[in-house]
Amino acid sequence: MGVDIKEVLDFLNEIYKPEEWKDASMNGLQVEGDKEVRGIALGVDACYELFEKAKGNNLNFVVVHHGFFWGKVFPIASFWKKRFKFLLENDISLYACHLPMDANSSMGHNSVIAQRLNLKNLVPFGEYHGDFIGFAGELENTVSVDTFKNTLSDLFDYGIRVFKFGNQEVKKVAVVSGDAATEDILKECAEKGIDLFITGETNHVAYHIMKELGLNVAFCGHYATERFALFELEKKLKERFKIPVKFFEIPTGM
Repeated sequence: MGVDIKEVLDFLNEIYKPEEWKDASMNGLQVEGDKEVRGIALGVDACYELFEKAKGNNLNFVVVHHGFFWGKVFPIASFWKKRFKFLLENDISLYACHLPMDANSSMGHNSVIAQRLNLKNLVPFGEYHGDFIGFAGELENTVSVDTFKNTLSDLFDYGIRVFKFGNQEVKKVAVVSGDAATEDILKECAEKGIDLFITGETNHVAYHIMKELGLNVAFCGHYATERFALFELEKKLKERFKIPVKFFEIPTGM
């Protein structure tokens, strides 16, 4: 016995409120499948491997952080044809949630990372198109950059890289998942006295900006930093609907 798709959509939309965000991603339902949701698969990226895993586990509703549609028209050909065909032939739905999943104050990627690092006095951080998508906070006790690097290594299990151009002691920490080492956000780090900035993807252009602004920056992996909301969502969906729900690890190494 499954759940009506509308109940699942209403639940997700109530959590993330996608209509409130300006985002390149088309957040919300991107492909509609069966009206009866028998189980839910979660993953970072809307890829063929995830869809196969969903079908293999009899899960016919997929939730991802990176979906199909990013504000431009494209032909349904090549790998796109294969992806769409698989979803449609197997009556599998696809729901995507990008910035709203990064920024959610209780179960977004950045708030969950901040909670797991035991950051206190959290405030919004990382301005993007007028909204804040990350959080900044303080450690209870000041620690060295190297000590904090060990903490990050325990949390992000796919490897990290820390550039040390700032203070040797860390107290104020900011987190913005994904590819957030932009000029604007790095300048925000400097202006707000951030001792260490945590993001995902490394960025060649950012190197000299970090160095000249005197910042410590930890690159912990785009994929690795954008799983945490999905971990929490897995628990919430299981509690709410009493149907099978499973997060699938498909790491990219990036």
